[in-house]
Amino acid sequence: MKIELIKATPDHLDTIMDIYIRCKNDLDEMGLLQWDETYPSRTYFKDEMKEGNLYVLMTDGKVSGSVTLNDWQAPEWSDIPWRLGNEWVIHALFLDPLQQGNGLGKVFMEKCEDLAREKGYGSIRLDAYSKNTGANYLYEKMGYEYRGSVHFTSKPEGHQEYRCYEKALTL
Repeated sequence: MKIELIKATPDHLDTIMDIYIRCKNDLDEMGLLQWDETYPSRTYFKDEMKEGNLYVLMTDGKVSGSVTLNDWQAPEWSDIPWRLGNEWVIHALFLDPLQQGNGLGKVFMEKCEDLAREKGYGSIRLDAYSKNTGANYLYEKMGYEYRGSVHFTSKPEGHQEYRCYEKALTL
C-alpha cells in the first residue's frame, strides 16, 4: 500500500468535503459536536489550500484524509504552559471513517511529523476535543504530552473543552 501526504489541489476539494461531511456526521452521531457549519468549511479548505497549508493523505492514489499544517495558534492557547518551541500546528485533521480502525490514523500523524521535520520544525502542537477519546488516546499513545485545556466559547455549551498537546520532533 502506497501512503503519502501531499499538498491539496483544487481537484481534491470535492473529495475533501465528502470525507469531511462523513466524519462530521459520524462525530455528531456519537454526540461529539466538535465541528460545525463554520469550521471547518469549504471556504476554510479553499483558503488554506491557497495559502499552501492544506494537505491530503493519499492511500494508493485516493484521498483518505485531510489536514491543515501551519504556524497559526488559537488565541486561547496563550495561557497554555507550552514547553517546546519552533512548533508547527495541526488543525482540522480527519480521516475517512471508511478507513478508520486499521492504523492509518497513526500513519497519518507520522506523515505530518515527517513533513514538519523536513521543514525544520522542532515540535508539533495541536488540540483535540476533550470528549473525542479516540483522538486523545491516539495522540497520547504517540507521545504527545498534555499541556492543559482551553475552552472555545464558539462551540456549543458542554462541548467547549479542548485538550492541548505538544510533541518534540527528533531528527
